[in-house]
Amino acid sequence: MREEILTKNARNKYYLRTNSSRAKAIANSKTWTKKVLSKNNIPVPKLIAKFTHPEQVLSFPWEKLEKGFVIKPTNSSGGEGVWVVKKRAKWAGEWFLIEGRKVTISDIRLHCLDILQGRYNLAGFPDRVIVEERIKIHPKFLRLTRKGTPDIRVIVYNKVPVMAMLRVPTEESKGKANLHQGAIGLGLDMATGITTAGIHNGQPIQKIFDLRRKKWIKVNGIRIPNWKQILTVAVNCAWAIKGLEFFGADIVLDEEKGPLVLELNARPGLSIQICNQAGLLGRLKRVEGIKVRNPEHAIKIAQTLFGESFVDKVQPEETLQIVEVLETIKVKGKDGKRQEVLAKIDTGAYRSSIDLALAKSLGLLEPTNILFYRHYRSSLGRRHQRPVIQLVFWLKGKRIKTAANVTNRSHLNTPVLIGRQDLGGFLVKPEPVNTKIFS
Repeated sequence: MREEILTKNARNKYYLRTNSSRAKAIANSKTWTKKVLSKNNIPVPKLIAKFTHPEQVLSFPWEKLEKGFVIKPTNSSGGEGVWVVKKRAKWAGEWFLIEGRKVTISDIRLHCLDILQGRYNLAGFPDRVIVEERIKIHPKFLRLTRKGTPDIRVIVYNKVPVMAMLRVPTEESKGKANLHQGAIGLGLDMATGITTAGIHNGQPIQKIFDLRRKKWIKVNGIRIPNWKQILTVAVNCAWAIKGLEFFGADIVLDEEKGPLVLELNARPGLSIQICNQAGLLGRLKRVEGIKVRNPEHAIKIAQTLFGESFVDKVQPEETLQIVEVLETIKVKGKDGKRQEVLAKIDTGAYRSSIDLALAKSLGLLEPTNILFYRHYRSSLGRRHQRPVIQLVFWLKGKRIKTAANVTNRSHLNTPVLIGRQDLGGFLVKPEPVNTKIFS
């Protein structure tokens, strides 16, 4: 596990450098990001106003804004300088911020002028202000918070979404979805968008309060709506901004408009690993060099490689099933039919593999089912490439969807090998098995 953790040094030395200077400049500017994404038909919150000079702030008709809005510096991080204005107060010219504080037009103007002077700028230089619509929170999230809008951070590398988390604002975070300010982070299964674990102030938590049912519930098992749409929007950002190879996409789910990109972060934080109880480095290495055909292909890779064994996450107390070194499994073919084959259970191998001839006979080597190719060198020093396919099989009645190597196993006793990646929830019995009964 430790070798799969992405450290700050490794992030800075290797992965941040994969982004081009232009791509980083776009991601660091909320205005430029919004412009590029909108041009590529990627949904973003509606822009109400943009200020570059104090005169624009002073002359803007703030009193005409009827609904909630958000004020942001264009070059800041960690939610610094962001004001979320929830609604109008009783008297004209007064509003309530999301944390409950009342502000006036004078307060708002002064805050915008502070932004223009560079108070929240990453480099301390004069900045710009954008005012955009406030998101109408999705009803699903009203059970988790009343102090702000949750967002989903998706880490994308080589155009593949590799890890994600849900960030839930709290009273402590003053309505902001920032983990360092006290928001709750929930890890997400890449295949289903279901929460798997949680942290608050850097410490693991087991439960979160359900405001609708007025009771504490487990942090795992909460399904995020529109999950595939969210992944699609995140991946499309990588296609829209050439040279943006490693980044975090912050996405909110609007009740009416669906997923919207709040901002992009070309220097994403590493707390997402704690939320997911998984290392980011291992995932980055697994998608490095893969030729991604299109966004749909990218999502298929992510869901196959990084999908959790959800049953094991949600029901950790369930009794582990015992498997022998040799087990009969059922493999799903292209036509949907299941074929019984003998498989070797091998915890020494990470990824499962299937025999080339068997894969062909089941129709699993068609281009649409090949996720990518892995390059390797034979014992004779020759270079080969091995297809990695999407494979669905059943072991002890449990359906497992995985990415499997295709290799020649004709000289071996079993056409399928099941690696430790697919053995979550099982206990392997080490005793030798009489293989003669299978011959």
